[in-house]
Amino acid sequence: MADVVTEVLDALRGLGVAFDLIEHEPASSIEACAPLSARLNAPILKNLFLTTRRRGGYYLLVMRPYAPFRSGEVSAQAGSSRLCFAPEEPLDALLREKPGSISPMGLLFDRKNEVTLLMDSALREETRLAFHPCRNTHSLALATEDFLTKFLPAVHHEPKWIDIDA
Repeated sequence: MADVVTEVLDALRGLGVAFDLIEHEPASSIEACAPLSARLNAPILKNLFLTTRRRGGYYLLVMRPYAPFRSGEVSAQAGSSRLCFAPEEPLDALLREKPGSISPMGLLFDRKNEVTLLMDSALREETRLAFHPCRNTHSLALATEDFLTKFLPAVHHEPKWIDIDA
């Protein structure tokens, strides 16, 4: 298991967060994650690492797997100038992740709180959520309540809830 995966799992265990974990072939798209979601009985969420054109800040958008990303709508609700996809370098530097493996589990490594967490408000209705633990060769599922009330406070991130039209 990759070291970063071990760090994520150890952190969850240390917080008393129960989770289900599966190891699998690399899965870097929502389509490739669909059978994994079924195995975990939880949606593996779409996670986008975003920035402003002038790189005035970084955002992690966590949303339902097939919800559309509309930059203008998300930017307005985030209170930001137009958001676009961020380059790979800050993704690795801030969250220790690579494209195709983006996950809010990487917030564990954002010790200076340089990344703003944006979350699809529809996710409040889910009982379980699933993510890659910073590598797309593993997926884990945990209770939404544990994610919101244990993990996020422990990594000092509070979500900004946004409405994403389906």
